[in-house]
Amino acid sequence: MQKQQTISKKDALHISNKESNRLTRECLQTALIWLMSQKPFEKITISELVRRAGVSRTAFYRNYSSKEEILHELGNSFLNGIRDSLSRQNRQRDPAVWYGEFFQSVRENKLLFGLLLQARLVNPPGFFVHALKRLSMPDRVFDYYAFLAWEGGFSSVVIRWFEDGMQEEPSYMAALCARLLPLPRKPL
Repeated sequence: MQKQQTISKKDALHISNKESNRLTRECLQTALIWLMSQKPFEKITISELVRRAGVSRTAFYRNYSSKEEILHELGNSFLNGIRDSLSRQNRQRDPAVWYGEFFQSVRENKLLFGLLLQARLVNPPGFFVHALKRLSMPDRVFDYYAFLAWEGGFSSVVIRWFEDGMQEEPSYMAALCARLLPLPRKPL
């Protein structure tokens, strides 16, 4: 006989509230992305955001304190993906693999990347420093400046590729960057 697991009403309510909040956050994020594709971020009101998301103002304020908080959460989610992929072992063995994953991610998330770029959340300086700051600290001043030099070059390449319409394939951009911009040994 299998042992049946029971869940208390309190636990079920907690799980239900947690899931409800997750769905509310997703709706608000999706609504903000859509609205930002229609008009400047500064002109978006909380009223139209909650109306577009199909949630109440109370639900909004239960999950966020401002529309800027939603934007920063979206940016952080994108940056966390970059940080996670850079922390994998394969980046040093074959940097083209990481570069390829990165360019493919930008292409797949072009609307979000464009909106984050427009909101100046992915503009240099500091885009990659913010994304990678928790990986490890450089031991020497040289490593720090080498990383900043790499960041500036790579950010410029990514943003120009994006603004020029991403005409080159991610694999081409990956090979180009692996040749021109070797990944720093020890990122921030």
